[in-house]
Amino acid sequence: MNLSGRLALGVTLPVVAILLALGLIHGASWSGLGLAVGAIAVVLMIAEIIARSLSKPLAQAVEGLSRGEPAPVSTASGHEIARLTAALADLSAQLGSRQNLLETTVESIRDLVVIADETGAVVVVNAAARQLFGIDAGFNSLTGVRSFECYYADGVTPMPIAESPLVRALRGEDIEALELVVKPRSGAPEVCLVANSRPLRDDAGNLRGAVSVLHDVTARRQAHAALVESEQMAQAIISTALDAFVQTDQDGIVLDWSPQAEALTGWTRSEAVGCKVVELVVPEELRVAHRQRITRFLQETAAGGMGMRYESPSVHRDGHLFYVEVSLNALKRGDGYVVNAFVRDITQRRVAAEQLIQAQKTESLGRLTGGIAHDFNNMLTVITGTIELLADGVKDNPQLAAIAKLISDAADRGAQLTSSLLAFSRKQPLQPAETYVNELIGEVVRLLSQTLGSQIEIRTELRRDAWLAFVDRSQLSAALVNLGINARDAMPEGGTVTFATRNVQLGIPEAVARGVERAGDHLVIEVTDTGVGISPSHLEKIFDPFFSTKEVGRGTGLGLSMVFGFVKQSGGGIEVRSEEGRGTIFRIYLPKADGVAPRADEEDEAPVRGGTETILCVEDDVRIREYVTGQLESLGYKVLVAANADEALAIVRRGTAFDLLFTDIVMPGSMNGRQLAETLMAGRPAMRVLFTSGYSDGALPTQQGRGGHGIPLLTKPYRRSELARMLRRCLDLQVDFQGDPVPQPYSVLPDLERFLRENPPDKTDPRSAG
Repeated sequence: MNLSGRLALGVTLPVVAILLALGLIHGASWSGLGLAVGAIAVVLMIAEIIARSLSKPLAQAVEGLSRGEPAPVSTASGHEIARLTAALADLSAQLGSRQNLLETTVESIRDLVVIADETGAVVVVNAAARQLFGIDAGFNSLTGVRSFECYYADGVTPMPIAESPLVRALRGEDIEALELVVKPRSGAPEVCLVANSRPLRDDAGNLRGAVSVLHDVTARRQAHAALVESEQMAQAIISTALDAFVQTDQDGIVLDWSPQAEALTGWTRSEAVGCKVVELVVPEELRVAHRQRITRFLQETAAGGMGMRYESPSVHRDGHLFYVEVSLNALKRGDGYVVNAFVRDITQRRVAAEQLIQAQKTESLGRLTGGIAHDFNNMLTVITGTIELLADGVKDNPQLAAIAKLISDAADRGAQLTSSLLAFSRKQPLQPAETYVNELIGEVVRLLSQTLGSQIEIRTELRRDAWLAFVDRSQLSAALVNLGINARDAMPEGGTVTFATRNVQLGIPEAVARGVERAGDHLVIEVTDTGVGISPSHLEKIFDPFFSTKEVGRGTGLGLSMVFGFVKQSGGGIEVRSEEGRGTIFRIYLPKADGVAPRADEEDEAPVRGGTETILCVEDDVRIREYVTGQLESLGYKVLVAANADEALAIVRRGTAFDLLFTDIVMPGSMNGRQLAETLMAGRPAMRVLFTSGYSDGALPTQQGRGGHGIPLLTKPYRRSELARMLRRCLDLQVDFQGDPVPQPYSVLPDLERFLRENPPDKTDPRSAG
């Protein structure tokens, strides 16, 4: 029933009741009832007309409100109707305002919002969703043609429409944080979304639709992927870096420990993580200083500092010390810091630096002593040569002969002193050759057994397979004697000295650590004593020249420095290990020889023998020149004298013939002795040459070739007999037209004679009787 009907009914019912009552009162006759019924009909018609006039303004107001139009309020229709119409208009305005606010809010949300009714038709879609999905209100989410494709979170597996978040919500499911990837078919970049969807129900619980809100996580996912990639790259760099990587918190607790850190320290990652780094690798006596350094570093970092680098000793798991260079940087994390440390082993670099310093000191001393030794050796050559003549002249006068011997001994002592200086500075002339070191040690032991005294026991531990060493035999013998005497002085109450040999192959790190010239095969000579040992403060200086712990007057301080210089000049290395009260070990590393040791030259016991050949003598020192000229002439030789290379070349250009060039090496002028010999041999390959020097200053880079006869050298100071022997050796050597020695047929006679001298037949042996 409409509104006008309800109003007419409301007006008619009371009137009808009154008329019926009046009819009953006047009598229940048909005429009375007919009159009443007629009156009622008239009343109903009037009521209908009145109801229609009253309800028409209210109906017009409701229809206008439903269309969103303002409803005019007219008082002509009745005061109650006007009030009702005004209330409805106000309610409609409030609902419209709220609807506009809701639509504006949904439209401005950056997340994607889609609302569909129970049939799947989209009723609300905001701007973000329209831009990505390309849909509008009215699009059917179940059957509509999509301009995009959905994938699961991996971005590869397609997501069916039935499994999309909105459709699942239309089935009554609650969807929480479902990740999916949307790829527009237009070719636009893919978008990563996280969807939350809910079904929409009325008060009775009936499903009326669904809403889906999707959050764009593309940037976050890309940032996460970039972070993962960055971390993987950082881990790859750390894993392949040569330096060790250690990460700790600000309290020093290990957070990360690279494989290089495991190799460097001996601690595995599982053992190190969670422990304090100071307790793992910092020596106990340096731990307080380490903590103070880290505290200062963190304070500087908080103030804007960039990092710290320092060098420090570190301790390996097995207890041995090594040196490291540490580079620190710190990153803020929450209320604290994460400290990253890159650690590099610099032990070998420090050893090399110390060796460089030692080499620089040696070079400085060599430059100083070289010039002195050159002049001093020249003077000693004259002294030793002339004293030999003087001794022959006064041999019948015992008193004068004793004085001559005293002068000769003093000259020999001076020659030994300059030899020690040159040995330390590595400037002494060497004649290295393939040497049986075991045999040489046997000779040294026989000599020391008569020198060290009965309270010193000498032992040998010589490997039978010991390699040959490429070394100057006489200088090695002097070095071993020197070490033996030092061992005796370290054992005032007696003890044991042991000489041992063994073979060793040194890699590059080991070669650098031991200071040898190159890696490869080396022979090791060990000299061990059971003496008082060497204190750490003295151990650092034992190879320094003139350093000695002996009483004044008991040593020059050049013994060990001479050994050090000789070994280094020979391409080897020397190291020492010692503890106070536990003795000392010296280890000498010598390069392995390539060939077979030649037979040692027999000592020439025959009288001095001269000759009639012509000698070109080149000597810049006038005193030496006069002395040598006299000695050569006394031996029967003809002598051509030159003060320098230019004069010698002038003699040669004049066509003067000679048989041997006898030249000093270090000379003033346009060229030295080696350069003079090379110039002359360019046109005379078979020319014989004998060099002499007490200080070559590097003019002869190699005094002895490994495979040939080498460069003949007469070391100053020398005596008349040595001069005569070397001259005959050079002159008697047969060479071909290219200057190469002519091989001689082998004879067993020299070997047989040597064997008989070393093993004379026993007169009492019955087998020797005739």
